[in-house]
Amino acid sequence: MTCSSRLRILALAAVALLAALALIAAPASATKPPRTMAALGDSITRAYNSSGPGCPSGPGLDCPKNSWATGTNPAVDSQLQRLEAMHPGDVTAYNDAVSGARAVNLLAQASAAAAQDPDYVTIEIGANDACALPPTPLATFRTQVESALGTLVNGDPKVYVQMASIPDINQLHSLFTSPPDPNALTRWAAFNVCQGLLANPLSTATADVARRAAFRAGVIAYNGALEQACAELKRCLYDGNAVFDSTFTRADVATVANTEGIDVFPFNAIPIVGEGFANSSADYFHPSLQGQAQLAATTWNASFRDFAKRR
Repeated sequence: MTCSSRLRILALAAVALLAALALIAAPASATKPPRTMAALGDSITRAYNSSGPGCPSGPGLDCPKNSWATGTNPAVDSQLQRLEAMHPGDVTAYNDAVSGARAVNLLAQASAAAAQDPDYVTIEIGANDACALPPTPLATFRTQVESALGTLVNGDPKVYVQMASIPDINQLHSLFTSPPDPNALTRWAAFNVCQGLLANPLSTATADVARRAAFRAGVIAYNGALEQACAELKRCLYDGNAVFDSTFTRADVATVANTEGIDVFPFNAIPIVGEGFANSSADYFHPSLQGQAQLAATTWNASFRDFAKRR
């Protein structure tokens, strides 16, 4: 073999090695816009209590048309709508989230999504685990998330997953207690909303202050577990705490000012103070329509660069 032949073989081998390394190390952000997506999670992804035209008018308050992930309401500009701008009329979306879901329920959602053969899956989970009394143990939470991710990858090793962080729920306490909003205080108690954080909301007792701080620390720990579980997969992208770091306003939350009235119990048994919708279903916890739009923008900006930059 001549020297030039050996050099040519070595050069080809080097090119092949570099190509293989590039494939292995390719960032999860380098992907083409998907044609099929699935959204997993809880009531946030179901746009529960987001209100507005076309939303349910009974006790079941899911309104997926307003979802940050798969919504079709133009006011939201959901991830689905942004994808459809790239592929008009050629994107299929499934909202497999379930209101009230915790991480333990994510496996069933992942199994349903795997059967739908998505290119891209969004996950927003953990708020209900944090609000539970007692909250889900951290190790258990991570294992449950990992099991769901494993199911998605077993269904399609090439699926791309965006893992959204849990919002900084403690902002709700700050927003509606300084100054105190009587509607928020009444509804947090009446609807038993996230009592791990929102019980005794005006108390400055040491135990209550410590409980709120511990709640926030728990959410931060859950987000760490989400990031770690996601990092185990080449095609899973954590949002870098983009959702957690987002600041929201009262208008971003379901309040009596932006959430319509429903003349059924228990909503018709709770009068409102000041202006707003009579019999409002507002729980002062879930994102409003405006909050869903903010969540759509935040998650999109933290998503896979190769298709997010095209918007």
